[in-house]
Amino acid sequence: MELMKWHFPQPVEMLDDVLSFEEPMEHPKFWDCIVALLFQGQIEEAKSMIKITPDGNELNTFLEKMPLLQNFGGHSLSEFKISWSMWQENCKQNLESVNFVLDQSVDVMEILCGKLETFQKYKEVGQTWYSLMTSYLLYTMPTVTVATLHHHAKDMMGLYKDFLTPLDEILLSAMEFDAHTVLTQCIAQFKNNWWLVAHLADVLHHAKQLDSTELQYGCSLREYVLLQYASELVFCDEFWSIGIDYFMECKKLGKSYLDTAVPRIPLENQNKALRVWSACEKHGLTDIGSNVCRVMSSNAKQQNKLGLALIWSLRAKDLVNVTNISEKILDNYIETGGFSNLDFLDQLGSNKLLSNRLMFLGKYREFHSMIKSQQHKKAADLLVSLVESNLGPPSFQITLLLDSLPLIDDSGDPSSTSDQVFMNSYQTQTLLKALEDMQIKSLLKESDAQKVETIRLALVTNLASSFLNEPW
Repeated sequence: MELMKWHFPQPVEMLDDVLSFEEPMEHPKFWDCIVALLFQGQIEEAKSMIKITPDGNELNTFLEKMPLLQNFGGHSLSEFKISWSMWQENCKQNLESVNFVLDQSVDVMEILCGKLETFQKYKEVGQTWYSLMTSYLLYTMPTVTVATLHHHAKDMMGLYKDFLTPLDEILLSAMEFDAHTVLTQCIAQFKNNWWLVAHLADVLHHAKQLDSTELQYGCSLREYVLLQYASELVFCDEFWSIGIDYFMECKKLGKSYLDTAVPRIPLENQNKALRVWSACEKHGLTDIGSNVCRVMSSNAKQQNKLGLALIWSLRAKDLVNVTNISEKILDNYIETGGFSNLDFLDQLGSNKLLSNRLMFLGKYREFHSMIKSQQHKKAADLLVSLVESNLGPPSFQITLLLDSLPLIDDSGDPSSTSDQVFMNSYQTQTLLKALEDMQIKSLLKESDAQKVETIRLALVTNLASSFLNEPW
């Protein structure tokens, strides 16, 4: 009855309207209001209205004696049934013996006696078959069990047969505890409302009322409706991450749906792409997350944002792409003489080991940082190790050798002090050998001829200075 009060508040609204009249009995809805209150078991409110009628005393006498289950604490259900039967039998006897002034008073007594014809007479006041069924059972079978409700439902539905909707069939199936039919009817009726079907299926599943048998869809009915709801969410700008969570709840087909759905999520900006990738990492969808990273890396590369492209490739652990982008960054350095937006390299840690080219790029940037901070001796040692390692592109060796010029003594003055020589004889010979190897392997361009002579002269001069300053 409480549910009826929440779902149908009209009797209370009608009561306020009737009482607003100077003479409530003159209100056209006066008796409809009393019947509506009785239908909802609002006995006290109904009594307050009935007392102003000519038959008020007689009617309220029966209402005051009406046994109410919520007031029958401490007694058994059998005792309540006996008390109820005796009260209603008394109502029926008085209905035949008492002469009421108003016909409406007779209707009230017939309602208390559970006379079906009177309930039918006021079916418009009842509004719906399930509301009228609840009211009728209140005055005929107040201890009715849920298991038998569907029998009474069918009888009441007959009274409203011209007003029934598909929703009424769904309610009947629910009263019959036919969960599968309820869901299939909901799917047919609420095609654009998968939220309702999905959560109803989930409630039934957790209540162990839904069969988990695999259907023709390749999964259970619960999983099928969850997949449909998740498919709606995942392409919604605000709820796509929740859609992924729903897919992950689907153990049978959720992963395969994600494989198709995630690549179709619009990645309008870096923040959203990062959130999509993080969601994939959270749920262990490594391959899908890597695909997101590859797409973002490709987009960044097309916009010539190489630093950003490199970050996304590192997240994807795409060795080939990391190497290619690192080489492209080095090529740009040769053309422009500088790096841009590569501060993230300082935080890569062990990720630098993913690619030789990336390791070289990180070390080469470190070399420039040493030069900038006047750590010339450390910079010279690092530069020689980079030349020896061959981690960088072969074409980049000439750039490394040119970087050695500020670090060697090319003054031609044999009297230079040891503090002015940052490379020893071994390191200088290493650089000379690297220069010769480039010539042998034909890695030099014709335009490099002047650079080669400048480098060779500086290295030979530094070699002489180092011999003079090194102890024998």
